[in-house]
Formats: sequence, structure tokens, C-alpha cells
Amino acid sequence: MRLTKYYSLISAIVMLLVICSCTKGGSDLNIEISPPDKSLVDLASKIYDETELLELTQFNGSLNELNIKYPIECLREDNGVYRVSYLGEGSIAIFLFDGSGTRILGSTYSTQLLKSDFDGLVKGQSLDEVRAIDPNGEYLFLYTGRNDTPKVSSHYTKDGYLFTIEYDVSNVIISINEELI
Repeated sequence: MRLTKYYSLISAIVMLLVICSCTKGGSDLNIEISPPDKSLVDLASKIYDETELLELTQFNGSLNELNIKYPIECLREDNGVYRVSYLGEGSIAIFLFDGSGTRILGSTYSTQLLKSDFDGLVKGQSLDEVRAIDPNGEYLFLYTGRNDTPKVSSHYTKDGYLFTIEYDVSNVIISINEELI
């Protein structure tokens, strides 16, 4: 009986220590998420030239280190992935970071079109129709040589929108997602 009390006490202490040692996942990211109703165009106080954007995308540090070297003015979070955007004259630089602030990727994208250029797209239209509107979009699934890659294209506009378009196996639009960069 006495042993049972000790086991219970030890179990309770261990559980208390485990509970107290758990913290919310994530890291020490000390950057505020941008307001959801403002785009990169609204938030950016600096417009980078093409050389600066290229230099930016070659940066390979953490999210906090990036913020120190190139102050972040536009930060979005989606399912534990952070997207940082920098505005250029005719393009933008986009970085993705995981929940701990480690860089996943960074690249520049052309921004020659407006949101209104995508207004006519609807479900059921073909990939060819999307490519006719935006030949410079990101169509990674076309170049991977794999069948298990998500069939999704991305399109960045100069007025601050990101269109993500998903296709079925026949390259027909099944969904169009519009969000602020």
C-alpha cells in the first residue's frame, strides 16, 4: 500500500514535469504577422531594384537574421509556414520559412499583370488558357517529370495579389485561390 502511494506520487510529479516542460510549438520569431487586409504594395516602404532582389534571394539565413539584414515589412503565416515578401520594380522576392524560422526557399517572380487580368478565369477552363494570360507564371508541375507533384500554378500580380490555381489530371482548372501577397 505504501509503495502504491509512492508510485502515484512519482507518477504525478513526472506528469507535472512533462506538462510544464511542454511549450507551444514554434520558435523565438520576433516579427509581427502583417495585417490580413493589406497587401505587399500597401505595406512596403522600400522598392528594391532587380539587383537587390537577386541579392536578397541568395540570403541563406534564418527568418530573424533576414529581418536584421533586410527589414521585413510583409510577413504572412499559413499552416506553420511563413511567407516573407519584398517589393521590386517589376518583380517581387518571396521567401518561405518553416515554423522554427529555417529557410525553405527564396525566389523572385515577375509581376507584370494585375488582379483584373485573372478575373475572367473560372473552374473548367484549361491550363492553356491560364498560360495564355500569364506565360511567366510558376508552373513547376510541368517540369518535374513526376506524376505525384501537385498540379498547381502560382501567379503574382503587381497590385499585390497571389493567385494559386489547381488543375485536375486533364489540366482543367478545379480551383482558384486569390489572396493578398
